[in-house]
Amino acid sequence: MSLNNNSPWPGFSSFKNLFVFGDSYSAIGYAANLPPPTKIDRNTVPYNILRTLIYLCTIMPSEAHVYPRAGSGGAVETQVNKNFLEGYAMERTAEGLPWDAADSLFVTWVGINDCAYAQTHEDTLELLFSLQEKLYAAGARVFLFIDVPPIARSPAGVNASSDISATYMNWNSGLRRSVQDFAAAHPDARVLGFSAFDTFNRILDNPSDYGISKKDVSRAGGAVWRDHLHPTSKIHEIFARELVEFLKSVDRADE
Repeated sequence: MSLNNNSPWPGFSSFKNLFVFGDSYSAIGYAANLPPPTKIDRNTVPYNILRTLIYLCTIMPSEAHVYPRAGSGGAVETQVNKNFLEGYAMERTAEGLPWDAADSLFVTWVGINDCAYAQTHEDTLELLFSLQEKLYAAGARVFLFIDVPPIARSPAGVNASSDISATYMNWNSGLRRSVQDFAAAHPDARVLGFSAFDTFNRILDNPSDYGISKKDVSRAGGAVWRDHLHPTSKIHEIFARELVEFLKSVDRADE
């Protein structure tokens, strides 16, 4: 999904900065108060903190910088207010920010933890998009939102005492509406939506297409799920490559 298609889009190869806010699916194990790594080598990062973000680093233009603000638990409020606005941005104001609207992509991928503790999500989404307003006020103009994957098909979901599908579907539908409202309120911003739900379902429905055995689709410790909830590095790599293809498709649509 690409909204406000008449607003500027620099093209995937033109991005120099990637800011990421989210939970354990996009955390890579670096403390938010430390200088971000300028290069992440997936061959040297420990397996247990491999994430989609690491693979994006290997695919993005070589001069791109990645600022991983995501952390386990999905505390996006802290990530935006403290780590970014009061930390990274404030510290660099005197020098001038090393990014601008034309070369920076702001990614938010959160919701799994919220769905674990609530059935409805209006208040959480309202808070989430109030934080996007702050990023916009700070100069962000290109946004990417990712929905939650089909957690009901994870080992945790399969073994749950009740069907948990509805709460995740509620989050995803609410996120889509919020993304559309945010885009309508900011016609000068390019607002993108990418579906982890659809991507993971495609992998789980057709595992052999990705070199994965059917027996691994819903079991922990296999090729799909590293544990009861988190995907393996193999799945993160597949996901990252499909995300990049989506971003490149926006390039082609704008030609």
